[in-house]
Amino acid sequence: MTSSTAGSPSRRERMRAETIAEIKASARTQLQRLGPSGISLRAIARDVGVTPAALYRYFDNLDALLVELCCDLYDELIAATRAAMDEAPPEAHLERMKAWVWAFRAWAVGNRREFELMISYPEGNSAMSICADPTGTANGEIDPVTLKSMEHAQMCGRELAVFYQATEGQGFEFGTVELPEMSAELQEELIESCSTMIIGERLPLSWVFAFTSAWVRVFGLVTMEAFGSLPVRDNVEEYYKAQIMSMLKEFGMEA
Repeated sequence: MTSSTAGSPSRRERMRAETIAEIKASARTQLQRLGPSGISLRAIARDVGVTPAALYRYFDNLDALLVELCCDLYDELIAATRAAMDEAPPEAHLERMKAWVWAFRAWAVGNRREFELMISYPEGNSAMSICADPTGTANGEIDPVTLKSMEHAQMCGRELAVFYQATEGQGFEFGTVELPEMSAELQEELIESCSTMIIGERLPLSWVFAFTSAWVRVFGLVTMEAFGSLPVRDNVEEYYKAQIMSMLKEFGMEA
């Protein structure tokens, strides 16, 4: 007789999963207290009650642990964002896009240390910059953190794409907007890279440029607020709202 039913995890597997969860929880506690640079495998081992060498049974190194932690944090952000977006019906694409904007800020500001890790890791390729080569999506060359970042961005981007299709490209006045002068190389990068990585589908240049401009603006506002760098300190929420309302007005959306 076996100790577990077919398809259910064994006792060893359950114990391993529990230990991994403890390790991640300890790392997150350190992150909240000390920031990304304060996370230490030795301190985690002491907290969990194992030797430092024993941690390598679960993670190859600190980087491997931080990658999984970043992915977990993205899952939290994505779940919170999805819940906010789903308060609007599936066909209300603009309302769902607005919900993404507000949910992103709420989560990032409410989890400042976690957000700090997410925008600074992996080192040298900031997780939220989405700067990977889009051709890597087909052959699995993009790291898991960047893939999670893409998933989060495309929650909003795909709403725009569906809105574009539903309105036959007439939803906004992007098609009549006079774009700034840009090189053929930049135009190609916007269509080939930004469409793929941030929106998730190819759209006309004017729509891609407008959306990526808005994405950068929202991301910049949230990052500056999370790090206390906005030019206002006493009326931060109102300032953010005013900035977003101004942006929506520029795009022909009611705030």
